[in-house]
Amino acid sequence: MKKIKDSFAGVIFGFILLIVGTCLLWWNEGNNVRNIATTNEVAKTAIEISSDKVDSSNEGKLVVVSDKLNVIDENVTDTEFNISLKTANLKRTVEVYQWVQKEDTDDDGNTTYSYEKEWSEDLIDSSNFKQGGHENPSSIPYSSESFYAKDVKLGAFSLSSDQVEKLSPDKTYNAKETEAKEGYNYQAEYLTNAEDIGKPQVGDIRISWSYNDWVETTVLAVQKGESFAAFTSNKGKTVNRVEKGTLTIDQIVEKMNKENKFMKWLLRGVGALLIVFGYLSILGPISTLASFVPILGGIVGGLLGVLALLVGLVHSLIIIVIAWFRFRPVLSIVLLVVIVALILCIIKLLKSKKKPIEQTEVQQA
Repeated sequence: MKKIKDSFAGVIFGFILLIVGTCLLWWNEGNNVRNIATTNEVAKTAIEISSDKVDSSNEGKLVVVSDKLNVIDENVTDTEFNISLKTANLKRTVEVYQWVQKEDTDDDGNTTYSYEKEWSEDLIDSSNFKQGGHENPSSIPYSSESFYAKDVKLGAFSLSSDQVEKLSPDKTYNAKETEAKEGYNYQAEYLTNAEDIGKPQVGDIRISWSYNDWVETTVLAVQKGESFAAFTSNKGKTVNRVEKGTLTIDQIVEKMNKENKFMKWLLRGVGALLIVFGYLSILGPISTLASFVPILGGIVGGLLGVLALLVGLVHSLIIIVIAWFRFRPVLSIVLLVVIVALILCIIKLLKSKKKPIEQTEVQQA
């Protein structure tokens, strides 16, 4: 009875997934169009300027500037652990060794739980675990934190605070020579309270540091005095990029286009999966009822899975087509023609298979 109740409760969850997946697909198509328009606007309006001096005639213009990154501050310091380094961005990462609950649901809807141990920055609440004996710590003495330089130069220009935060830490800092806190010791690149970091126990802590080690750096933003500000496109998208290396406008635009395409297809895939799983949940009660008949259960479950996949994909395509009519009217017509052609091919294929069957039946009669 519980199995049937859970399957009917899953119907509500299924409708929620359908709504979320549909909204995500719709938003993604509009957002992608805005990203494309913004990238095209950047390609047309951005100018490459020298970093040697601040030219007031470029005030308010979208500019591309490249030079060596120069941290004016003496050092950036994590005072808690007395870690001091000349960098634009110093990050402390604190991880705790904890239990993680894994769920596995079979075709009959039965869920089993297993438990593994792994390092995590976030505290995992073990009070909701289905099985006891897997308690995690409820608190940790330290937390992950980032520290930033206040004055970072790119030639004659100063980076804004949000640009400094974009300078990602890309190199590990080995703090072995720094005095360890009581109860902690250095093992490999970690400061830890574990006796052997290679064989940690639940509750053990490991702390590491990473820092920004960029040299040549490129900024794409609006010149504002001796610094920079975010660019807002006609579509309302903001652009304020800090890139590693020396890049031209064309190279940055190419990178933006690749990012847009990746995000577009990623969100399309996520939206389609949400819709497919939504239909699976809605059809769940039928599969559950059929499962009470051993042979029938597997067949019905498989057929419903295929049905949910097909209906989910058609649902996703329809949403994309409608969104394209809203955001890309010309391309939407092309996609609509393709869909109609596919449907006609399927109908023709079904009819071609049906004729031999009918002929066989007539011969047998």
